[in-house]
Amino acid sequence: MGKRFADLAQEHGLSPTRVRQIIEKADLLVGGIVTKAEPSKASPRSDFMVDYPYVWNLAEMHRLGSVTPHHFFKELERAGSLERLVDKMKRLPGGARTTRELARLVWQKERGESPWPAMKRSSIAIVQPSCPADHPDRGLQCQLALEPTFQELVERAAESGWSEDEIAYALLELAGARLKSNSANRETERAIDRARATR
Repeated sequence: MGKRFADLAQEHGLSPTRVRQIIEKADLLVGGIVTKAEPSKASPRSDFMVDYPYVWNLAEMHRLGSVTPHHFFKELERAGSLERLVDKMKRLPGGARTTRELARLVWQKERGESPWPAMKRSSIAIVQPSCPADHPDRGLQCQLALEPTFQELVERAAESGWSEDEIAYALLELAGARLKSNSANRETERAIDRARATR
């Protein structure tokens, strides 16, 4: 008799979800494992993350933000299945626009059709830079170009119930995270260049 995921997890000191991932990968490589594929005892949220591993890349590809997948999986856990989540969002079209859009994209990837029209992107017009990258006023010019959109974003957030301090702090944190990400990406690029140079 085959062992269950939970039994294997306990035997090897792993989580049921990790055991399931290992077995599924082995199945793809060798064409079958003699293991009884019973449902894992891991939390539904963990199982959903295994079932839809591409969600993070999908959110990044469509610029939906790094937090949106967390909200998506939270809503998916509450609904119990992708079908129920999509049905709920059809009946109650309110809520976070980016989470709804991510649910639409996941459904479209799974079923080959969209359950509702794609999210309308904001038609933001931002003035292009008129000075070279090394110009001393380049930073100030960028601030002036972004200011109207920034003010609109703050106003929309305030209308949704966020306080001025909450909005300012959130934008500051997001900007800081963006700077760290840019710095890490540049360091990775430099490391790749150094590795190539030593070949």
